[in-house]
Amino acid sequence: MADKLDHILSDYFTGKLEANIKLRKLELSHHTNHDDNVGGGRMQNNIVRNTETTMLKVESDRLIQDWLYASQVIELMFALELDNVQRIIKARYGQRRTWIDISMSEHVDVRTVIRWRDDFKNKLKRPLKNVL
Repeated sequence: MADKLDHILSDYFTGKLEANIKLRKLELSHHTNHDDNVGGGRMQNNIVRNTETTMLKVESDRLIQDWLYASQVIELMFALELDNVQRIIKARYGQRRTWIDISMSEHVDVRTVIRWRDDFKNKLKRPLKNVL
């Protein structure tokens, strides 16, 4: 059964995580100001700084920060793995191949491939405990 870390890894390797980050930034940058001040006077000393306001929204948005942090942790930990572990992680989460297919292409047992995946996930759990 897939846990939250499996979903994050799948989103990272399929590119969905990066798309979610960009979409959330776009949502925050879109201004929907409705002036409810019908017939009233104008507000004095109102300085509109759209760029600064958007950047503050993005920097303070918890969801974006969690996604960026998860992406950076996965990228760093993935770079430290051996080539065969990198291949099985990419095949499973990026290409959604089955364990049997992956084990046959790597010439190892299915249980070995799953153990390599579990070792990689265990390395990610501690740094990502606040995101999960």
